[in-house]
Amino acid sequence: MIRRVPLSMYRPFRQACLDLPRRHPVRVAAILLLKRAARAHARQLAGQLDEIRPLDVPAISFEAVDSMVMDAVFWFGVRGYEGTVPRVWTSLCEEARSVLEIGGNVGLFTVLGARATTGTYTVVEPIPAIAETLRANLARNGLAKVEMLQAAAIAGDDTHDVVLNLPDEGRQMPVGAHLIDDVEVAGRSTKAHITVQGLPMRRLAQGRDLIKIDAEGIEMALLSDIHGLLVETRPTLLIEVLPEAKRLGELLASLAREAGYRIHVLPEYGSDEIVSVPAEDFTSDLPRRYHSKDVVLSRAALA
Repeated sequence: MIRRVPLSMYRPFRQACLDLPRRHPVRVAAILLLKRAARAHARQLAGQLDEIRPLDVPAISFEAVDSMVMDAVFWFGVRGYEGTVPRVWTSLCEEARSVLEIGGNVGLFTVLGARATTGTYTVVEPIPAIAETLRANLARNGLAKVEMLQAAAIAGDDTHDVVLNLPDEGRQMPVGAHLIDDVEVAGRSTKAHITVQGLPMRRLAQGRDLIKIDAEGIEMALLSDIHGLLVETRPTLLIEVLPEAKRLGELLASLAREAGYRIHVLPEYGSDEIVSVPAEDFTSDLPRRYHSKDVVLSRAALA
């Protein structure tokens, strides 16, 4: 029944989610309705829409593709995907001179960040079909300045091919693809393995003052590989921290102490408040206490 309702009829409810205070009863009811609608229309938006244009950032648009990310952006706006993270990322990019994003997926954060920065921007995405969509999203938003590399970031000095696991998420544009080797992930499904080019993180990270890594478990290996550079230059870091990534949690806590970083947890839902965490208290399991898996390491406190 709910699938028969035209998508245009949901616009007032989508707008209410953005305009009303967090605990307003109308907003709460609108969110419940939209969650039902999102489930009913899952994997169907690509065939019903010409584009995805978030109501809270109408100046940007995206290809209408079968993507969990784009579904969330359509129904709940940019804020509807990972909560405080888009706002913080945009703010960080405004201050950055040279940005590196590892794991661009379809380009939500790439478009937000590249529009915000006056400096250089490089994004790395290994999956061919997703990389093609990312390029299209950059083009439709007039972001020709972005350097887009179809590859995986890897540890080590040499460029070489690596194997990537594509999960069976029931989507054309998966979000959970990961390298086979040297990763901290568990319980992932497998649809296929593909071979992609690997580019050394040491080369990619040179000269950057802002680095974002969302690469499904390879974060520990990449950050360890550029440990000396991080301590020396202290770029701001936005890192995905999965609960099972125990070694990554230990590394970030150690790095914060050694390089004088502050650690900030970015809630994805339930709160708009950034949580500052002492390095000695940080573990990979701590972010989910705040409905999060994203942390920022920075020299200064976040606003």
